[in-house]
Amino acid sequence: MAIADIPKSTVTHYKDWPNDAGFNTEIEQRTPIDLKVTGTIPIYAAGTLFRTGPGSHKLSTKNGEFACSHWFDGFAHLYRFELVVTSEGSCKVLYSSRRQVDLLIERVRKTGRLEGVTFGQKRDPCDSLFKKIKTTFEPTTARDAELLNVGVSISANVAGISTSSDKNTSKIAANLVSFTDTAMMKTHDPETLAPLGVTDQTALHPSLDGNLSCAHPEFDPQTGDVFNFNLKLGPTPMYRVFCTSAATGKTTILATLSGKDAKAAYVHSFFITENFLVLCIWPAHFASGGTKVLWTRNVLDALADFDSAAKTKWFVIDRRHGTGVIAQFESSAMFAFHTVNAYEAVDKDGRVDIVCDLMQYRNLDVLKKFYYESMVSTAPGTGKRGVEWMAGQDGMVRYKLADIPVGEKSATKERRQAEKLFTIPPALSGELPTINPAFHTKPHRYIYGVSDLGRSSFLDGLQKMDMDTQTSLLWSQHGHTPGEPIFVVDPEGTGEDDGVVLSVVLDGETGRSYLLVLDAKSWVEIGRAEAPVAVGFGFHGAHVKP
Repeated sequence: MAIADIPKSTVTHYKDWPNDAGFNTEIEQRTPIDLKVTGTIPIYAAGTLFRTGPGSHKLSTKNGEFACSHWFDGFAHLYRFELVVTSEGSCKVLYSSRRQVDLLIERVRKTGRLEGVTFGQKRDPCDSLFKKIKTTFEPTTARDAELLNVGVSISANVAGISTSSDKNTSKIAANLVSFTDTAMMKTHDPETLAPLGVTDQTALHPSLDGNLSCAHPEFDPQTGDVFNFNLKLGPTPMYRVFCTSAATGKTTILATLSGKDAKAAYVHSFFITENFLVLCIWPAHFASGGTKVLWTRNVLDALADFDSAAKTKWFVIDRRHGTGVIAQFESSAMFAFHTVNAYEAVDKDGRVDIVCDLMQYRNLDVLKKFYYESMVSTAPGTGKRGVEWMAGQDGMVRYKLADIPVGEKSATKERRQAEKLFTIPPALSGELPTINPAFHTKPHRYIYGVSDLGRSSFLDGLQKMDMDTQTSLLWSQHGHTPGEPIFVVDPEGTGEDDGVVLSVVLDGETGRSYLLVLDAKSWVEIGRAEAPVAVGFGFHGAHVKP
């Protein structure tokens, strides 16, 4: 539907759609339970859906109540939905969940504090400088899996990450790894969800000794090779872009970036195409090269003020021939959490352009909208409109990086302008974008995401955006808050939208969640599996085939 077709909300205040249950889910379900299934879940959807995100953010301590300030710092929890084929030609659903940081929770209960570097935890200004410095470096040396709060994205069978056979006997995957915006990675048992261990990127390559990384590594859809960057903060920040081979487990440094054109920045995702990586450094710059983290002990307060006159820098890296950065571009100042997809377009003369889609914001204001006081329905800071996640968003923006050197051609030193091809407004594009995974690094037509249309205090629907017609279909139910949509391909389908989309949805009226199954073509519900509890509002997920 177009913007004019989206029905207006009749809710007078957004506290009328309670979402508290999705932000404080202390209950874990270690033994899988059968969920009540209504409708039909196609047998090709069989597999396991893993979901990441915070569970609880409040704790009782000896001195009262402790509360995490920012959503990104909530205590990590993993959720698992196993879809199993039945004799009736559908799937049943087994649900389990597990807290991931029990030792950290106990430490906070005893001390009343969340120590170490966080994303946005508000700090006591009376802390001594000695204590600030001491606790800044504490979490990066912690090696106990239940102390490290990692849980933004999750992937299975990640190259280069080993799990000892005595700890992981799963038939689902060789490993299950969660990532965050630091260089730390955490492994879990795919069956029990038990945290198994943590490591940093120096385990992949000794040069990857920086503090930060990308919460969304990219994967070669054919080989399974893993790509990411490592960012070392300091007076002269350094990005190292690397590849870990799925065939050999060996990690190779593909490019090194530093200097005034590659300032240290908060970069949450990047792009991969068939032959290239594209690292887009938007002006979410850290103050003093990141050394301000020593004082603030959180990422958010260490960022410099957004400079609307600054340039966004695009670096194109050859991932096939070892030639490093082969092209550079720039565009106007912006920020993004999530890239969507990128692909190569070849014209009749053999020239290659790269097309890049991302969800773009005008500045960094969105980062401060995820304090719990602005999100939880009953929190004092929640206004009539709610969190207004996408109020500062430009929408889905498509860029073109023209005439890329191919093969072993010499890199061009000229910094050219990235061309903005078109923008689809946020009312039609949403956030937490996903696509049919078979179209990763290929031209795509459909993008699936969550909507924030002002109809609840948080997310309020699921959108299917058509890039050709620049229109959207909307699924929405009164008082229900969905999470990121995950596409599962119909192997007998012939079209890009042949398959189903899975999303975990909270029913705000009952305080319980369900796994929603939408037919991706018609955008109509065909089934759901109802949980007896709330599943925490999470960030991202992964569907792993059996």
